[in-house]
Amino acid sequence: MINIEKFIKIRKSLKLSQNELCNGICTQSTLSKFENNGQIPSFKILKQLCERMNISLSDIMMTSTESEIAQKLFSADFYFITYDYDQVRKILKQVNEKKIRDKQDLLHYNYLCGQLALDGDHNDVSALFYFNNILTTDNLKADNIYRLLALKGCSQVYASQDMDKTSHYFDQILGQIKKVEIKDSLRELQVMSILTAAGEFYGQNGQYKHADDLLNYAYELASSHHVVYFLARVGYQLALDDLAQKRSLNTALEHLHDSLAFARLNKNEVILKEGGKLLKELEEKAYENSQSRD
Repeated sequence: MINIEKFIKIRKSLKLSQNELCNGICTQSTLSKFENNGQIPSFKILKQLCERMNISLSDIMMTSTESEIAQKLFSADFYFITYDYDQVRKILKQVNEKKIRDKQDLLHYNYLCGQLALDGDHNDVSALFYFNNILTTDNLKADNIYRLLALKGCSQVYASQDMDKTSHYFDQILGQIKKVEIKDSLRELQVMSILTAAGEFYGQNGQYKHADDLLNYAYELASSHHVVYFLARVGYQLALDDLAQKRSLNTALEHLHDSLAFARLNKNEVILKEGGKLLKELEEKAYENSQSRD
């Protein structure tokens, strides 16, 4: 998670007021809520604040073990958010797997290697190897976060090949994901990534009961824990589900506007493009409906 006390200490050592640090980056209120209430701002804002103080995000990261390896793995998770696979690859090369003693760190390492193989290198065979390293770990609880992340990874490997296998892995997540305790910012990101991927899968395959349940839970978590990184995708899929289930056009528009706002905040170009096209279609439809009523 983020060491807010260290962040504040560095700011004060540089003799920067909150207004001076956040000028041109965010509002003073945003910075105050971060320092005083632990409300973490967007990745983009946090990164810019650190750069202004001439530090990196990894300098203010800490984990429950606070080990060097754990900190490296945690910082790699943040680079996945912005699809910076080169940075993830660079960080993982700095980690010697044979020196990992903590079981959770080893699970975390295997997950990151698997996700990098899947998303960054498009190597499904390597991805399955790392995910299966997790799934075959002895005495792993059903609601262990890395087991659920590995299930998500396996489902993504098969997503374009075998729908039955994809469902097999996602269905194992359904009964467990809400049992995961949200104890730090890393866990927030991990749970949100699972909810988003599973919600998208079920929505795209017409299983709207599961999709709505997962995506609305994601919205609740984002609101209570101030996590905005995945909300662009969550809102977009909810809008698609609204339309598929013939809910009111206003409901779909509300979800879509939320999605595009978060997409702009986090520079999600895919959602900005696809959501922008959908918004234009819905606005034209809303206009046609208003004209027909007149």
